[in-house]
Amino acid sequence: MNQSPPVVIKKKRHSFLFRWRIERVIDRIVRKETSHAAEFEAFRRTVQGSLPSRSGPPILHAACNELYYWEFARTFLRSIESIGAPERFHLHLCEPSSDALRDVEVLAASLPSIDLTWTWDQGENATLPVYPTIYYAAVRFLIAPIIIEASNSTVLCLDIDGIARRSITAGFEELAGSEDVRLIKRPGQKSVRRVLASALSIRPTKAGRRFADRLGRSIATILKMRPRYHIDQIAIVRIVEAMEAKGELETAQMPLSFADHEFDDDSIIWTAKSWQRKNSEAFINAKGAVNGAFAEK
Repeated sequence: MNQSPPVVIKKKRHSFLFRWRIERVIDRIVRKETSHAAEFEAFRRTVQGSLPSRSGPPILHAACNELYYWEFARTFLRSIESIGAPERFHLHLCEPSSDALRDVEVLAASLPSIDLTWTWDQGENATLPVYPTIYYAAVRFLIAPIIIEASNSTVLCLDIDGIARRSITAGFEELAGSEDVRLIKRPGQKSVRRVLASALSIRPTKAGRRFADRLGRSIATILKMRPRYHIDQIAIVRIVEAMEAKGELETAQMPLSFADHEFDDDSIIWTAKSWQRKNSEAFINAKGAVNGAFAEK
């Protein structure tokens, strides 16, 4: 199994020059619908596997590398299954081994409540940024517009290192409104931290599709600029702000219960954002309970 240890990025910010370069790219993409389309199409050609192909309820979507598949994805999916409510889920795997691809097929057959589809790439995209983890964090936002195009369904992008505590789709549909995009805004934070990318939904409205397309083209292009830090948050913030300023996008607040880092009992998803939280007693115990229940079947 290809389980490389996680990479910790020590410098947690972009240089002023690189931020300027990112903003130039996004400005071009927002102004012109064909700008940097070739970069996104180059990414699309690397994607293998099966996509959800019918319109229907929201599709939960997450992505991970080999390490996170074995450590977190299987637990997340099992936690969703343990609740017993019907869900649609699309998983994207980054450079999976043949063991992982065989396992996800077996796993899908063991999860009757989940309509699970999956795609993968061979890892070529993870070599574009300085640290592969930058790609692993951003790839779900590259896959999202492809899912929307294939299924004409809302996509709810989530962190893979989560544990479902209640039905995710049922909780999400309670929020249903007219928004194109729902995301966790943090107005008290500065710069790119104004958005938490752990849970973000995109509806297949005209504006939602445009947002997803712009985000995909932006991330595909910025990856080729050899970034040294994460790019998903800064791209989301800049595109949302640009579209909102022109009245092109309606957004709404995503409750923190969809990405709860504090592990509140009433939350929908517990998300272990840091390795400190991943190794916490509460999260380890919750993982053990989920996986232990499946081992007993």
